[in-house]
Amino acid sequence: MRILLLGASGFIGRHLEVALVEAGHAVVRASRNARGQGDVQVDYVHDTAAAVWLPRLKGIDVVVNAVGVLRDAVKTPMQAIHVDAPKALFDACAQSNVLRVIQISALGAGSRDDLAYMRTKGEADAHLQSLSLSHCIFRPSVVYGHDGESATMFRQLAALPVLVVPGRGESMLQPVYIDDLCAGVVKAVSGAVSQGVVHAVGPQAMSYREMVACYRAQRHSRAAWVVPMPWFLMNCVAAIAQYVPSSPLEPDTLTMLRAGSVADAAPFEQLLGRALRHPNTFLMG
Repeated sequence: MRILLLGASGFIGRHLEVALVEAGHAVVRASRNARGQGDVQVDYVHDTAAAVWLPRLKGIDVVVNAVGVLRDAVKTPMQAIHVDAPKALFDACAQSNVLRVIQISALGAGSRDDLAYMRTKGEADAHLQSLSLSHCIFRPSVVYGHDGESATMFRQLAALPVLVVPGRGESMLQPVYIDDLCAGVVKAVSGAVSQGVVHAVGPQAMSYREMVACYRAQRHSRAAWVVPMPWFLMNCVAAIAQYVPSSPLEPDTLTMLRAGSVADAAPFEQLLGRALRHPNTFLMG
């Protein structure tokens, strides 16, 4: 298959490219900063018309959209990047010879209109589902990979002698290993997945506190001194942190953390046809 991979330079996109090439597919990389020969330069903020995407789809069999931003900003508006550009892309796919579209969304997409990330991801998913176009939507929980920003942050937290946790650290998460997510997408590209939504989650739901402790144990570190921080104080910290461009913390991301991100892992494991990688092995290479 000849695959157009959107978001190829991002964390998930980089891993998807490797997995797809290893599976024997030809990958055409699309990103904001196209550098390699044959790469496609894409402006996700302004490429919001199907006519812009149609020339890029010539000779393409499958489209994988792995574009996403965690924070809404003037230079990276979620409405354009998560909704307007993908909708235009999906419409162009429906008008062309594209066989299938794979959308990388998020667990809980469409469930919270008050959260820009969930609302915009859900809107794009709904548009794709409304088209007469073969598709598969992956909704992962927290994705772990050694080169991922969130993984780096959690490893750093796990190394601290004192761990400050939001609330009591009770927020429930279900981290999934990046290789498992990529394996699911490869299956979907080959048509092994029926049209619909796949909850791409790891095998074990755990609290925020348990997850950091799990990573800490893999570092052979002693248990940290855990200091709970009341949610109202965390809200104050997030309100300030949102003005730091490099900070992953802001009011919406804190709200999403508090809400949690879990689902039944059995269907995803059945799709892969093997056991999912457990978080207690994530740091072992």
